[in-house]
Amino acid sequence: MIEIPQGNTFSAGLGSEKISFETGKLAQLAGGAVIVRAGDSMLMVVATAGKSVREGIDFLPLSVDYEEKLYAAGRIPGSFFRR
Repeated sequence: MIEIPQGNTFSAGLGSEKISFETGKLAQLAGGAVIVRAGDSMLMVVATAGKSVREGIDFLPLSVDYEEKLYAAGRIPGSFFRR
């Protein structure tokens, strides 16, 4: 039987909007993952860290990966150019 993880949900009001934070359901192998919902918008934030320090690095290497899905805007890439 598959066990469905039970997450934690926290809600707060900001002006007339309700903002909710959910954690513990998705990206369980990451160091931390939070889903933030406000109105019709949803954002997933995931953070990971290494278990050991890399030698020779005296700064914090930070990278941000942003991926916009084209099908969310109604455009499906690749179907026209294959002809």
